Amino acid sequence: MQSTDLSLLLLMATTLVVESFMPQPPLYSKTHPSTSNRGTTLMNAAPDGMKWFVKTEQFCKPYPQVKPYLEAHREWVRSLREDNTEQQIVVSGYRVDENNKPGGGGLMIFAAEDHDAAEAFVKNDPLIQNECVEYKLNRWIPETGDISLE
Repeated sequence: MQSTDLSLLLLMATTLVVESFMPQPPLYSKTHPSTSNRGTTLMNAAPDGMKWFVKTEQFCKPYPQVKPYLEAHREWVRSLREDNTEQQIVVSGYRVDENNKPGGGGLMIFAAEDHDAAEAFVKNDPLIQNECVEYKLNRWIPETGDISLE
């Protein structure tokens, strides 16, 4: 190996080491809600001090047993969206299969301070209180795109 090749390799290695200690830009940019012609766009940002969470659920009882609690669930979600004093920005709906038929379960996206607060929040859902669904709760960290609320 020639002296210039060795110097070049040493320079490249030094640059990589130095760059590894330099602050890196965030994977996504946190922006605050803005208004556009599509409604309120969240652009990756949960309300200040909050994090995004996703609850997925699947019925674990026959539909006739679930139906009264499903209506209570819908009312609970409506009241959350109307009140929204805690800025949880709740988005909720049901999943459908490849034939557009319900039965794929439900999905809810909301903001909470941490996982414990998110867990406490979903435990208020009438479907969970009445053991109509099995659910999974995950924190969601958006990387690409935005959410638009009407």
